[in-house]
Amino acid sequence: MVKIVAIGEPMIELNAMTVGKLRDVTYFEKHVAGAELNFCIAAKVNGVDCSLIAKVGDDEFGYNVIEYARGKGVDTSMVKVDPKLPTAVFFIQRGYPVPMRSISFYYRKGSAGSSLSPSDIDVSKIREADLVHTTGITLAISDSAKEAAMEGLRNSRKSSLDTNIRLKLWSPEKARETLLKVIPEVDILVTDPDDARIIGNVSEPDEAFSFFSKMGVSTLVYKTGIEGTYVYHEGEKFVQRGYHVQVEDPTGAGDSLSGTFISLLLKRKSVDYALSHAVASATLVVTTRGDNEIIPDEESAEKFLKEFK
Repeated sequence: MVKIVAIGEPMIELNAMTVGKLRDVTYFEKHVAGAELNFCIAAKVNGVDCSLIAKVGDDEFGYNVIEYARGKGVDTSMVKVDPKLPTAVFFIQRGYPVPMRSISFYYRKGSAGSSLSPSDIDVSKIREADLVHTTGITLAISDSAKEAAMEGLRNSRKSSLDTNIRLKLWSPEKARETLLKVIPEVDILVTDPDDARIIGNVSEPDEAFSFFSKMGVSTLVYKTGIEGTYVYHEGEKFVQRGYHVQVEDPTGAGDSLSGTFISLLLKRKSVDYALSHAVASATLVVTTRGDNEIIPDEESAEKFLKEFK
């Protein structure tokens, strides 16, 4: 059976119920999120088992994360509870100052998740997995979390990384320096023009693939929003255009795209099939608040694609 292990920090998301500045928002909606957890849920929804390596606090939010992830079918046996540090939270500001876009405000410094270290990595479990996944967010939150992620990547049979550069967590210079060291360890890279410009001063899909393939990346997933997602795989180039929908909150769309695409690819689905389902998944996620509740399974994605064709 295909199995993924993801390494990263799950969090509690407090999503503004109304559009505008957070100072003017009165009501927030609670969700469980985090890039690697979202990825795991997308994989599980699409029929691939996924285990999360992470740490949460010994608090109500920490247990909320564990129970929610377990309820979604994610294996939480490697999620540790820290007795001293809190579970991270973040707030989503929607539709301001740019309509249909969101801004994240993090409260994660000194969190349990940021204390993740190589000692939390079960190398035997890593070596059993078909793929190990992490993101640039995990590389950014602390040096120990970065080393934990590297430990996982180095011992994996196959690996994937979503660059996910968050400039509220580190500088462009630090992101570039770190990712240039990490990417050579990666088989499947997920990125976008903004991140590619920071890492290699490239932005066009073909030049991005040329740059990253020279670093050893065998498969590139290149997200350009509504203009389309490009995949470079085994000497071929694939493109799936995006769909115009009403955007409620785009947070989590990239995680659902990468989790859906990679899990279906591991199931030996065709690249065209995996990519079309991945874009359908990301499209649905932006239509609602919350990062992962609406990720579609294969049957639902097929219904979406049939309707939009």
